Amino acid sequence: MTEQSMLFRQVLGAFATGVAVVTTKRQGCYFGLTVNSFSSVSLDPMLIQINIAKNTTSHEYITESGYFVVNILAEDQRQISNIFSGAPPAERFQHVRTWETGSGCPVIEGSLSYIEVKIVETFEGGDHTIFLGEVLQMQTLRDDAQPLLYFRGKYGRLAPEEE
Repeated sequence: MTEQSMLFRQVLGAFATGVAVVTTKRQGCYFGLTVNSFSSVSLDPMLIQINIAKNTTSHEYITESGYFVVNILAEDQRQISNIFSGAPPAERFQHVRTWETGSGCPVIEGSLSYIEVKIVETFEGGDHTIFLGEVLQMQTLRDDAQPLLYFRGKYGRLAPEEE
C-alpha cells in the first residue's frame, strides 16, 4: 500500500459509519460480507448503493444473483461483523440464524433492519463495483438496540444525548 493510499484510508476513517452485512444467495448457497460502504441514493424510486471490491468471492455471487440484502447491524452484533469480514466465506453462515426474503437472500436475525434489493445497474469504481439497486422490501426488526458503528478502524458507540 502506498503512502497516499494509507493517508486516504486514514482520512476516510474519520467519517463514522454504520456497519452492515450484505448477503445474497446463488445456486442454493448463501454468501455475505461486512460493509460500511452503503448509502441511500433516491427516494423516488427508492434506490440504494453498495460498493464491493472486485476481488471478493461475494462480488461474483452478488453479480450473478442479481439480488442482495443489506442487514443493518446492532451494536450487540459486533461478532457477526467480525465473522463476515474475517472468516472463510464457507463458514460465515454457520454462526448466524437467518430467514429468506422473496428473492431467497438471507436476513440475519437480530439485525436492526434489512433492505431487500434488486440490482438495476452497475458502475466501475476503480477496484470496486458500484451496485445500484431498487428496494423491493424493507423492515425495521428491532427498536431496542443502538447501531453498530465504525470509526478510525475501531467499533464505536453512540454517546447518550446530553440534556
